[in-house]
Amino acid sequence: MGLIDEVRERVRSQYGRAIGQPVETVTTPALILDLPAAKRNVRRMADGMAPLPAALRPHVKGHKSPDLARLQAEAGAQGFSTATVWEGIVLAEAGFDDLFVVNTVEGQAKIDRLANLARGRRVLVAVDSLENAGHLSQAAVRAGSILGILLEIDTGMRRCGLADPAAAAELAPLLAELPGLHFEGVTGYEGHCSLEDDVALRTVKQSAAMDVFLAAVAAIEAAGVPCPIVSAGGTRTWWLTAATEGVTEIQAGTYLLMDQFHSGVAGGFEPALRVLATVISRSSERAIIDAGNKSVAAPDLSVLADYDVENLGFDEEHGRFAVPTGGGLLLGEVVQLLPGYAPSTVNIYDAYHVVEDGVVVDIWPVVPRGPGHLGLG
Repeated sequence: MGLIDEVRERVRSQYGRAIGQPVETVTTPALILDLPAAKRNVRRMADGMAPLPAALRPHVKGHKSPDLARLQAEAGAQGFSTATVWEGIVLAEAGFDDLFVVNTVEGQAKIDRLANLARGRRVLVAVDSLENAGHLSQAAVRAGSILGILLEIDTGMRRCGLADPAAAAELAPLLAELPGLHFEGVTGYEGHCSLEDDVALRTVKQSAAMDVFLAAVAAIEAAGVPCPIVSAGGTRTWWLTAATEGVTEIQAGTYLLMDQFHSGVAGGFEPALRVLATVISRSSERAIIDAGNKSVAAPDLSVLADYDVENLGFDEEHGRFAVPTGGGLLLGEVVQLLPGYAPSTVNIYDAYHVVEDGVVVDIWPVVPRGPGHLGLG
């Protein structure tokens, strides 16, 4: 039995009794996937990308689900982006190819697994130093594989990557000469722009980030190293970056599930991710649910579906909301919480309760967050 089948069998044995039952009967807290909404989001992104020059290489770090990745592949996704080697392994086990670990990878165990993963499939990884690339090169030679590498450009996040186009142009030819590696282009993430709520200001910041990014591309190509892949973009800037001349692909991913942080972006995406919770206490001033900050990420941004009430705060096992003036939020009532931040919420749970028309129709494993990764991040 393969990894995916093993994990699927495990979660169905644990949660499968909910299949065929109304969602309100599920033991709370629980992770709920509104499948029709997720499918509509996938279609909206595919339709939105169709007239734009860039392709979509969706990031799976948010949903961590081979089942959801399959929906994206069927809608035309060009490969996948991952945050970790383990996520890449899971996608490969599920039968996917053209996998890009959008991160620099260090540590012998992870590098060796990455190099082995590249035998028989296309695997890309970000680099930002000759030393790190040398480690990847040695591992790929030992494994008899070819790893694609993309030089990471810091467009303003101040994490990994080179911010100086001249430094990028100096490094790229050295990277292109390393055995076992194939220089594929550049990658960057304008995530700092996502923190800007004002869309007009976000657009200005995104444009400035792309100026830095594309200046590095121009410098690298002037140094004689082609950049066939120019990869960037996230959900809060997807339509801007996908329309930027010179960008060949974007890595947006959270659009599929959506959350309160990413809401309001172009595309009309809808919440497909919920955390099911139960009202466990009710007074005249507040209702308490059994989903606290151990059950939902960015709880201060989280809201209750179907209720326009104030979020009064979260503790570890308690969420506090004002009571609605028209009644409701009664003791024992099952409610649906829209998470503040989807990727970190998904990472808390073993499985999605997949729901259609108010009924649980399946249990899908959140494979990359579970056991079996052997310490690989």
